[in-house]
Amino acid sequence: HNTLRSSHCVNFECGCMDQNSEIKLLRNKDLLVFGEDFARHPHSLEHLLRPLFPFNRLIWIETIGLRSPRLSFYDFKKIFLKILRWLSSEKKVSQISKKPDSIDIVSPFMIPYNQFFLIRKVNQFCVLRAVRKKIKELNFKCDLTITSVPCSCDYVGFFNEKKIIYVCVDEFSLWPGLSFKMVHSMEQKLLLKSDLVLATSTNLQISKTNHKTQTLLLTHGVDFEHFHLPYKKINSEKTQICYFGLFDERSNQEIISYIAEHVDHCEIHIIGDVVCDISVLKKNKKIRFRGPVKYMDLPREISEMDLFILPYAINEMTKNLNPLKLKEYICTGRPVISTSIPEVLKLKQYVLIADSGAEFKKCIDELRANRVKLSPDQALKYLTDSQTWTMKASEFSEAILNI
Repeated sequence: HNTLRSSHCVNFECGCMDQNSEIKLLRNKDLLVFGEDFARHPHSLEHLLRPLFPFNRLIWIETIGLRSPRLSFYDFKKIFLKILRWLSSEKKVSQISKKPDSIDIVSPFMIPYNQFFLIRKVNQFCVLRAVRKKIKELNFKCDLTITSVPCSCDYVGFFNEKKIIYVCVDEFSLWPGLSFKMVHSMEQKLLLKSDLVLATSTNLQISKTNHKTQTLLLTHGVDFEHFHLPYKKINSEKTQICYFGLFDERSNQEIISYIAEHVDHCEIHIIGDVVCDISVLKKNKKIRFRGPVKYMDLPREISEMDLFILPYAINEMTKNLNPLKLKEYICTGRPVISTSIPEVLKLKQYVLIADSGAEFKKCIDELRANRVKLSPDQALKYLTDSQTWTMKASEFSEAILNI
């Protein structure tokens, strides 16, 4: 157990685990999972657990988000899809989610205003009733509860589960539009209920504790076969620059504006849902907001891109962040330019670092002139040797088996 907490975890994160290492996955367990909507757009917990699907039974409980809805197309779309899932039969939900047979989805009726005590109690009643009904129907043993959402603090521990696992993927209390006091209180309650805590960044590992066991570091993996692209020389006549993923307040729009205004012969493609004000960026014709793309279609949509950017703002929120898209970007084999958030700096041998629009422009100019020598082969070897989701699921399984 001590080896797992120290040397094994460090070696794994540094890429010392090779392809011949034994992959051990959790088997023959009944798992309750509290997460986001299944397969709506694959998120980190779904990626992490996917290698376990063939060997275990799961009840996947779809929870609502922590943020109260706003008057936006993004929120109306989420509300519509959530209502559709509430009203759908199990057969229709299966078709929507394309779920494996080993998974049963529970989508309880919930009200998205957890800041009110009575609404939290209503949500708790609805969730517990729906989950207990499914447990009884399936004769489910509830070996483990696994969650990545702080609001599950009101639900976990009520199903006679043997162990509770919290996978902390972000500092939710600092997200714009969320009540720090409410989210912090929820997470503290969840941490105290948890038998094991895993964190996706070093800063989260330091700050999240259940005061019983050491919090383990488990960074994101990557679906290598999905994101790896053929070699492509940078087109300096019209360079295609790409950002894909959720576009929100964490992005530094000044950097993007600077690139568009000062880098000649380029287009900037932003692919994904947008949940912040982009009125300034939309004025520039070199910036294209292409909307969300299905996960399966993403490789085709990004195949012609020359390079990828991660222009995150540097603040308390992003200091805790480990972007899921970072290793996906690296996996393409194309150059990546990012601001210097801590989890990116760990991989700086594979990524160009820039913290201003001028520095991003300098990196792009040097890439176009072939004055920067990145080693995509070394980066790809690092990913295939130790950073695939199957390997992350193996480390996750080992951590659970040792508590």
